[in-house]
Amino acid sequence: MQAMENTGHFIRTLRIALSVLLSLGCLAGSAGVIATPARADKRIALAIGNDLYPNLPADRQLKKAVNDARTIADSLKSLGFEVIVGTNLGRQAIIDKLADFTARLEPGDTAALFFAGHGVAIAGVNYLIPSDVPVVTEGAEARVRGASIAEPDLIAELQAKSVRVALLVIDACRDNPFPRAAGRSIGNTRGLADAKPARGIFTLYSAGIGQTALDRLSGNDPANNSVFTRVFAEKLMRPELHLGDLAVEVRERVAELALKATDNRGQPAPHEQTPAYYDQTLGGRIYLAGLMPAMRVQEPVSAPANLASKQPGAERGVRPARPGASGETCARNGYETYCSSSVLPPQFGNSYGPANLFNASTGTAWVEGRPGDGVGEWITVEFDSMRVVKSINVQNGYQKNNDIFQKNNRVRQLRAVFSQGETQTLILPDRFGAELLTLKPVTAYWVKFIIDDVWAGNKYTDTAITKLLVNSERVQ
Repeated sequence: MQAMENTGHFIRTLRIALSVLLSLGCLAGSAGVIATPARADKRIALAIGNDLYPNLPADRQLKKAVNDARTIADSLKSLGFEVIVGTNLGRQAIIDKLADFTARLEPGDTAALFFAGHGVAIAGVNYLIPSDVPVVTEGAEARVRGASIAEPDLIAELQAKSVRVALLVIDACRDNPFPRAAGRSIGNTRGLADAKPARGIFTLYSAGIGQTALDRLSGNDPANNSVFTRVFAEKLMRPELHLGDLAVEVRERVAELALKATDNRGQPAPHEQTPAYYDQTLGGRIYLAGLMPAMRVQEPVSAPANLASKQPGAERGVRPARPGASGETCARNGYETYCSSSVLPPQFGNSYGPANLFNASTGTAWVEGRPGDGVGEWITVEFDSMRVVKSINVQNGYQKNNDIFQKNNRVRQLRAVFSQGETQTLILPDRFGAELLTLKPVTAYWVKFIIDDVWAGNKYTDTAITKLLVNSERVQ
């Protein structure tokens, strides 16, 4: 199958500044775990919110970014963080806050950095926009880059601090803030770009790649915070959620709320906003609101006694084994483990493993690797505890572009087999884009998706799925 597809002083200054929770509307944050000697580690956070941009037009001023930063700062303080707060900061003021922040960090600490404000993607790199960004005209990318803070520089500083946990949250997925005339615009017109997952970092973005984040759900929405932050702040306080669970819970709730948005006349105006995240952490689950890592106990693999009696055939309290096979390939996504029966070998610089099913890029896909049309191949999604499965988000076929989509097989019929024995059959439309498939709610430890039928490609017989995300909730 053909699967196509300045800063010197700034960097030196940053090297003494940065690591924790960055909340900037369009990207996905990061958190890292590094083994360090046992000690009472500190929790340090930086929260920045920019509403005012004096050099930008009136319609590019923001209303809730400062509130968002203060809300997250209060939440983190209640979780034992020492928090530095900055609002309506210019570039040098941001650098100074970052320097103060990173100077307090030591190996083994927990760091969180949150940024709410404007951001822009230029040539595939995301930039956070300071309050004093100058007036620019179309095509002036170099000037914008020099006046802004590059996401990769922030990540490099987080990685250099060897903190135990590094969480980056970005709430900056809004329309491009720079005025556009008839000429070439500066960067992407909407949202932020896809970012490469960063080793040791947990990154959370308020919207998916190319999506915009809602400040409000309606013209008379009384909430003080953006849609993302109001959900994130609430989930952040739940002690039973580790970072992987937290990101999924935020993603599902924000996506649900955004679809209920209305316009200024009160008419339905559903909006697509699905927060994205990358989890490149190691060393186990991270609970910000729960027990400290040294005090936590590993969750039991088998079902609790009060749940086991409710599950067919589970009277012995034994977790049903996930069906596997020799040669399967697996990848971890928060509290889920994805495995597939086969994978097409890498080619043309592309790889096709199951991790592509949950990463933020639509330019990658899982592609099965058996001879034939892919019927009978499967994907399993195993949870680390009992979950109630309610729906799945699917992007069928290889959606790198329409040409690749048409050339390769797409799934027509997908059979979902759950750990407790229930089966549901799903018919997938043969179209480009994302689909939300609602299920009859099922309580399960894992679900196996089996390809029963395909839509034929016009050139190749390989069957592909770009994204497959299971929407579930922990059993209470």
